[in-house]
Amino acid sequence: MKEKLKDKKKVAALIAAVVILAAGLIIWAVFAAGAKDSPQQDDTQTDAPAEETPNEELPDETVEEPDQPEEPSQDSGGYTGPSYLAGTVHDVQIPQEAEEVIVEYFDVYYNSLKNLKEQDLTYLFKDPDGSEALLNQYAISLMIQTRAMKPNDLKLSNVSYDLEFSGISGSGSKITVTVLEDNRQNFAFMKDIQSKVYNIQNTFTLEMVDGQYKISDFNKVQDFYVMFTDVYNNGVEQELKSIKNNYLNLISQKLSADRADYNRFLQSSGYPQKECDHPYDRQKALSQTVWVNRRDPGWPEFTGNNCQNFASQVLYAGGIPMDYHGSAASHLQWKCYGTSQNNSETPSGLAYTWTYVPYFYTYARDNTGYGLCADVDVNLYLYYAQAGDVIHVGSTAPTRHALVVVGDYKVNGKTVDILVNSNTVDLENYPMSAYSYPYSRLIKIYGWND
Repeated sequence: MKEKLKDKKKVAALIAAVVILAAGLIIWAVFAAGAKDSPQQDDTQTDAPAEETPNEELPDETVEEPDQPEEPSQDSGGYTGPSYLAGTVHDVQIPQEAEEVIVEYFDVYYNSLKNLKEQDLTYLFKDPDGSEALLNQYAISLMIQTRAMKPNDLKLSNVSYDLEFSGISGSGSKITVTVLEDNRQNFAFMKDIQSKVYNIQNTFTLEMVDGQYKISDFNKVQDFYVMFTDVYNNGVEQELKSIKNNYLNLISQKLSADRADYNRFLQSSGYPQKECDHPYDRQKALSQTVWVNRRDPGWPEFTGNNCQNFASQVLYAGGIPMDYHGSAASHLQWKCYGTSQNNSETPSGLAYTWTYVPYFYTYARDNTGYGLCADVDVNLYLYYAQAGDVIHVGSTAPTRHALVVVGDYKVNGKTVDILVNSNTVDLENYPMSAYSYPYSRLIKIYGWND
């Protein structure tokens, strides 16, 4: 709040304000110079070389600050809204009081998503003003504001979630609990289709404070959260504000470009074509996309980093043959005969183009002759996507995570969104517009050549 100042204090107050403003500009400048994506994709490929760090930085414009999140009722001492919890699985036993805190966290979180109205979660943390509480709050705020900016109505007409308590360490006054989260969401603009997300990993560290468990540390493996953890490092709230505002400005710019692309798409005569010796069987490719919350036992699984592996399996099911011809060092092979890297021009071993997002893009772009026939042209509007195509996404470049197109959603006969499936995080019938990542790239699959 502002207070009236006596005349004799005005000069001192003005000087103090100038100093504070200068400090804020310095903090922002540090972020703008250093905020770049991690060189690893979302589902980190531990045995692959690091991808190149994109040169693009987030823009430096600022956006208007949103309304402050609603605080929980002080009379109740916490959340009093509806619960969206459908079920729990206990692989391990945890204290009932700790479980109640975790469930309350998710209920407040999903209530915020349902209405796209941010609610305060910091009261569940040991230090409501500390970096862990604020990081969580700003990440959720970013997702809510991003969804509110999109042309499709991304409020939820229906939502429910399940929790699997899969691990616990520590005891007594301090415990760390691993929770796998599944959810089912019906977005308001497509109420007739249920989108599902499986196996989102959450890690809660809870400490006893005045006889109650409070969250002292939290981590989540999902797009909107890692967009912060990739670049946040000094624990200052001003940095969190800068990260969020820079992302929101970038997303706003991307949405303007997307609207122009969409209008051109509506006026176009159809999908771009490319001649290949053999066509892509999209129906067979689509049959492989069912392996979302479970893994095809006929293929190796790369635990925690299975997204491009999943996409490659879909292409193979659609008739794209493995390719062991050419230089593996130049990412011109595409094969998975085993789990160990093998750069020889033989039908053996693994080429990282099969599992690693940036290297698959290079193969799709540069391959000539035998093997995949695709297009990665920047003028391919996302709305040209068809079942079996691949989309790459990321926070400063589309090099972080792979998705497989399973269809589109139409309103009055016009495509308004693209639906995708993926592994790690496991998505089913998920609309592209609900993604927080600002960058996306369509890889159009046409077939293969002899």
